[in-house]
Amino acid sequence: MNRITKYDILRVIACFSIVLLHVSASYWSVVDVHSKEFLIMTIYNSLTRFAVPVFFMLSGLFLVSPQKENLAIGKRILKLLVLFYVWSAFYAFQGVAIDALHGAVTKEVWAASVQRFIFGHTHMWFIQILIGFYILIPIARQICAKKDVLQYYLILWTVFKFLLPCLTDMFHLDTIQARIDSLGLDILVGNFGYFLLGYYLNVTDIKRKTRWIIYAMGIAAVAATAWLTVRDSIGTAAYVERWFSPASLNILIMSAAIFICFKYGKVFNKVKRVSIWQKLSGYTFFIYMFHMFVIEKLNLIGITTISFPAIISVPILTIFTFTVSLFGAFAVDRIPFVRKIAMLH
Repeated sequence: MNRITKYDILRVIACFSIVLLHVSASYWSVVDVHSKEFLIMTIYNSLTRFAVPVFFMLSGLFLVSPQKENLAIGKRILKLLVLFYVWSAFYAFQGVAIDALHGAVTKEVWAASVQRFIFGHTHMWFIQILIGFYILIPIARQICAKKDVLQYYLILWTVFKFLLPCLTDMFHLDTIQARIDSLGLDILVGNFGYFLLGYYLNVTDIKRKTRWIIYAMGIAAVAATAWLTVRDSIGTAAYVERWFSPASLNILIMSAAIFICFKYGKVFNKVKRVSIWQKLSGYTFFIYMFHMFVIEKLNLIGITTISFPAIISVPILTIFTFTVSLFGAFAVDRIPFVRKIAMLH
């Protein structure tokens, strides 16, 4: 089994984790921060926070390779734009369609739907980030052409995106952080580095001892994510999400550890039915785009994570949502025209 299949498995697990993230977060900011339910939801949520950065890393893994040819960047961007607005229309005009069935479409409803269509559903920001990354692929490939340049960029990215904000926040050095922000180093404070990090980790050999240290740091990062979130939420009597952000150092460590684990994990060499994982990997985009529809409809009919204990409701609703979305992808994959405008192949 080659490393590409390992990454197919990682993509599927990341996709499932994103579903778990959105299920566990759906009523997270509703329950009492002092309650057992809040703690359980936070733990589930913390376990999933590697998923978005890992998706970024997998997206850039092969595209930034200097050896990659015939990328057809323009076609990729056009494809993403089509997908964005097809799915945006799917989410934005549901209300209009329902009102139309009752013969009562108001101007207010129509205007609100158009606005939602233009900006996309809440979870569709990921596509916009991908479009931005695709625009920068030629630059990314030049950075990756020389490993020392790539290392220099990743060091700067780690310092300016993670370390300095963490230190200035910890010691309340807001003025210093404001001066750092005034440097205008936007390319060093966004998610662009995650795309390059995936390529770097893939082509760089990491010694066994170093890997185990990273794994230990990854486990500690998961625990820290949950603990810091609960601590700050209770301390401020508010719902603190900062430790969940891809811009947090704990999430960077967690994500890198997961990626490296899949790169070197020997257990994946024993996995059979490789074609199934490749097929599932091809369905992850549809699952990502469709799963919020399932969650919203479940919530609409009163089936939520607070309908029964979170320790049970979160995994059950996650499995149900993922399964329904998977069957949706399977069905759409067999309708040529719909597949072309709704799936990323």
